[in-house]
Amino acid sequence: MVGTHLPASVLPGLLEIALRGRLDAATLFERAGVDPGADRYLTLDQLDRLLGTVFRDAGDPLFGLRAGRRHDYRRLQLLGRLMAAATTLEQALALLFRYKDLVVPYLAFRLERGEHHCTLAITGGEGLSFARDPAHDDLVLASLVAVGRSLLGGRMPVHRVLFRRPAPDQRDEYDAFFQCPLRFAAPNNAIEFSPALLGQTLPGANAHRRARLEGAAGRLLLDLSRAGGVAGQVLDRLRGGLGQGGLTVERVAADLNMTARTLQRRLRDEGVQFARLRDQVRMEYACRRLREPGCDMQDLALYLGFSDTANFYHAFKRWKGCAPGEYRRRALGGV
Repeated sequence: MVGTHLPASVLPGLLEIALRGRLDAATLFERAGVDPGADRYLTLDQLDRLLGTVFRDAGDPLFGLRAGRRHDYRRLQLLGRLMAAATTLEQALALLFRYKDLVVPYLAFRLERGEHHCTLAITGGEGLSFARDPAHDDLVLASLVAVGRSLLGGRMPVHRVLFRRPAPDQRDEYDAFFQCPLRFAAPNNAIEFSPALLGQTLPGANAHRRARLEGAAGRLLLDLSRAGGVAGQVLDRLRGGLGQGGLTVERVAADLNMTARTLQRRLRDEGVQFARLRDQVRMEYACRRLREPGCDMQDLALYLGFSDTANFYHAFKRWKGCAPGEYRRRALGGV
């Protein structure tokens, strides 16, 4: 997962999923260390914290199914528009496989062709806590079927859907949405359908639009790879180094087998500064701890590598515009 990012364009979709769970989206983003108005990228660690909270706090055993079945290709932003411009469903799937890192970099897709049916197998996500939740399996499979139906103009007959999750207590809504045989506790999540469906022409096919959107998708993938470059490695080292002494550029550079000067130059090439990355990691951790009852301010300051509490107070006020005590009171529901 180190260095893997998603574009901030996925945030509206995540916001919508949170709202369907009747959760406070602003609090969720803050817990995950996400600033929807400023962040260009989202890390998988942030995604894990965000969706993990959504699935855990939604309070609805059918939440994943109900959120996924309302999707269509437009919810996938650039990738969805690109798939809709494909000539056939087969071409749309090829584009999904090529550019899936714009939406779900932690998943892998594989198309298995048989004489009587094709299987779209979905694997991955084992290292993410939210991906082990049954609601995630429901969300992924329902979303894929819903997106497929929207690409094909409303109808996409499916032979069978396989769920990695155990069988739910309530089956009626699953049967009503998928309208095909369902198998639970399968080795992997998968969707089986007729091979003839691959050659079906999409209503929105447009070669010129597809070429233009594919160029934009390629550029965005390149930006994501850069975001996960040296800066991503530095963030990983900083997060792992919390509570272990000073978070200095010399120490991180040594961990990455380079000099401090080389590290700072490479970060400049990626448009970031070491001090800002360190501030980001400290702020993320401080906000999480301050939302927990019983957090000791002096211990927190020392854990983050500040020489004293006063320096931590000044830094936190610069990050969040208020003192850490005021932030804690607000987070815990005080006045």
